[in-house]
Amino acid sequence: MADRSSNTLTGDPNQQPVSQFAESLHGQCLCGSISVTIKDPELFTRRRGHICHCSNCRKVSGSYASINLIIEDDKVDIVDRDGTLTEFKDGETLSGNTLGRWFCSRCGK
Repeated sequence: MADRSSNTLTGDPNQQPVSQFAESLHGQCLCGSISVTIKDPELFTRRRGHICHCSNCRKVSGSYASINLIIEDDKVDIVDRDGTLTEFKDGETLSGNTLGRWFCSRCGK
């Protein structure tokens, strides 16, 4: 059984109370240098994302597709505690437009 006293999420949604995600969702890179909080009461009820299967999104995600959320800037809080937030400018997109791909320069996530 998962330790419910920690903020660690498991792959089993039954291990997490739904109310935990009612107003916001928090995540961080593997080393904890960068944290991201999305504050939006409609986070799981309003559709605004897409799945991309292009070769670059497959490379970035390490999977068959990348799941992307399109959300307003004012609903996202990014804390770069150690100054490790780094941008890779990906110009090899299908559209030809350069896309910024952000990651932690310490842990790579």
